[in-house]
Amino acid sequence: MIRSMLLAALLASTPAIAADMPNPMLTPAQAGADVALLRRALETIHPGLYRYVPKAEADAGFARLEAQARAPISTLALHREIARLVASIHCDHSKPELPDAIEAWRQANASHLPFRFRLIEGRMILLSGALPKGAEIIAINGRPVPQILNAVAPLVAYDGDTDQAVAVKIADDSDLGGSDLDEYWPGLFGAPTSWDIAWKMPGAAASTTSRLAPISFAAWQQLDAPDGRYRNEFYNGITWRMAGTVARLTIDTFVNYRNPVAPTPYLGGFFKAMQAAGTDHLILDLRRNGGGSEDVSIALGRYLFDAPFTWSKPVRYKAIRYGDLPRHIESWGDRDALFNPPERDFIRTADGLYERTPTGTNEADDDDSTIEHRPLPVAQRFSGRLTVLTGPQNGSGATRTIAWLKERRGATLVGEDTSGNAEGPTAGQIFNLTLPASGIRVRVPNAWNRTNIQAFTPRRGVEADVPVVPTLADFEAGRDRAVEVARGLATPAAPLDGAATLAAAIAGTWAGTLDYRDYGTDARVTLPTLMSGSGLGIAWTFDDGPGKTVRAAERWAFSPDGKTLTISSGTSQERLAVTELRRSAAGAVTLVADGSGSENGQTVMIRTILTRDMDRLRLTRLSRSAGQPFIMRHSYQLRPAA
Repeated sequence: MIRSMLLAALLASTPAIAADMPNPMLTPAQAGADVALLRRALETIHPGLYRYVPKAEADAGFARLEAQARAPISTLALHREIARLVASIHCDHSKPELPDAIEAWRQANASHLPFRFRLIEGRMILLSGALPKGAEIIAINGRPVPQILNAVAPLVAYDGDTDQAVAVKIADDSDLGGSDLDEYWPGLFGAPTSWDIAWKMPGAAASTTSRLAPISFAAWQQLDAPDGRYRNEFYNGITWRMAGTVARLTIDTFVNYRNPVAPTPYLGGFFKAMQAAGTDHLILDLRRNGGGSEDVSIALGRYLFDAPFTWSKPVRYKAIRYGDLPRHIESWGDRDALFNPPERDFIRTADGLYERTPTGTNEADDDDSTIEHRPLPVAQRFSGRLTVLTGPQNGSGATRTIAWLKERRGATLVGEDTSGNAEGPTAGQIFNLTLPASGIRVRVPNAWNRTNIQAFTPRRGVEADVPVVPTLADFEAGRDRAVEVARGLATPAAPLDGAATLAAAIAGTWAGTLDYRDYGTDARVTLPTLMSGSGLGIAWTFDDGPGKTVRAAERWAFSPDGKTLTISSGTSQERLAVTELRRSAAGAVTLVADGSGSENGQTVMIRTILTRDMDRLRLTRLSRSAGQPFIMRHSYQLRPAA
């Protein structure tokens, strides 16, 4: 409750905008007209408007936006609230873009954060830029990071119930201005002339505040980007490695429409090299792939499937006539074919949608994916073991491909669950609707693309068969455990004894720090800490200031089958599902356990991560509510006591 009140007060204040940044005030008549046009367009065109939320809930969202438009409102504030509305319908292809004048200002002026980051174990960890790699950001311009993340998250678009996408989009989103944090910061908090960044290395006793100058978007794009280039393309987004009879093909995007290449021959060199090397295990790394063009997915199918396949079911539309809306819409292709297609090309479905009859000739309507494709000759195909690396950066196109590879090819999926929707997104052709008074553009998808697979989980992406959760220990060691696990699948080891593995990892006396978030303010507190581990019992001693020593104890226990971890402290008890328990060849131990708990009187998802890497032990608890990223609750970082 306290956090909600603080966040509401934070957002209620009008942010200070850089003096020369365009941000016109809109009258109620102007804002109301824009909102009315937006609502009419979404209700007329969008085939997924009520796909994930009931109509009453969508109507309530429109009502909130309409109420805000009844008073004078700035352009950036309207952009922010439109983002909140379209994010609430849970369609990743629906989102607003800044007006041309504001976008041009942001292109020409320095307003971006001078670093790239990733959310790891609920912390904002620096990847590159003006501060040391691996540093943790504690606060930005006086705002604790948890409050910032909780403010940005409701503006982030994602498909269905795949809110695991929120954490990655906040940090890196090629659909918008670099990251959702950079995109929405001016509308939430203003465009500062400087950044005051509180940061520290994980486990350090105190933080440092550095005053940094904003950088331009062009400079932001030049920062080292380990998660892939901003707006990557298929032709330059491919790498491969071969080691003995194991090959790894990384495809960071399926986008093949800006600088298109013929994907089947383009992939041919790799598959030919695999044949020559006698490869029997292909690791297809799609973790950074959001999707793109279906021609690339179909080309992969031709190399990997042994029978004819039809990628998609026929496309469906909510409408094929749009009244006067086209005069506010820009898109690609023939406008007459787009806005006045022959009615004979469609049939009406039982739910009132228009289903296009495939012809195999209409590229704009994805007909190529709705006709049968034949696999390549046996000599050109790969028929060995197939492992696919997956994660929350997988959007609609990548997730559909992964679903196909799982169902048709029996691929083993290693990593994290995908975002997107395995059944298919509301996408098709994107209508860029311009709202006349504000100049805000809103992307409105016109079609429902349906994957032609037999099984899927409604509202979800694709679940990993072999979960591998990225940890801070992995990042600090420069270790890619998903690749290590995938390579080891051919020679599976016996399951670990959870109690014995954990007891060995924590045994002894340890010294270090406890970092925790204050429940009321989200401020960070760091305390010197001693820990002793014996069996599965843990005893803590905290130095909470002069003359104030605090002691606590926990008991960890595994169920007989090793699938459940129970953590007991006093009269409280938590039961968590063991998501991952591994020991590497070098002896590093990783435990990840997930469940639910209570914070501030609310039920939240919780995650416990324990890593023991040589002489470093870290125990972290994360929590999140639906639609929010995991945020660190507390973390112990320890080394053997002298």
